[in-house]
Amino acid sequence: MITDLRFAFRQLLKTPGFTLLALITLALGIGLNTAIFSLINDLFLRGLPFKEPARVVHMYSNARERNLLELAVSAPRFQHYRDGQTIFDGFGGEKRCSLHFDRTGRPRSTFRR
Repeated sequence: MITDLRFAFRQLLKTPGFTLLALITLALGIGLNTAIFSLINDLFLRGLPFKEPARVVHMYSNARERNLLELAVSAPRFQHYRDGQTIFDGFGGEKRCSLHFDRTGRPRSTFRR
């Protein structure tokens, strides 16, 4: 087996272009797999950061039914709601926003509807 490894190493030294290409391919493959699997782990496999994730309630208002484009809550009003509620253990918020680029390449923010 040691003889086979020495032979393989000699062959790789004879063709430095192929060796470099093989190393770059391996590095990219390992790096991309690591990135993808850590993203999948963070998004899907790991639980929610709550004491009892089965008891999480998602409350929202449907602004389209009222013919409103969006129903925004300011940060001070959200803090007022959060500090004033006594029913829940915790209170959280989110802002759904996506980023698009215009024809000049500058980013602009648009709300998802």
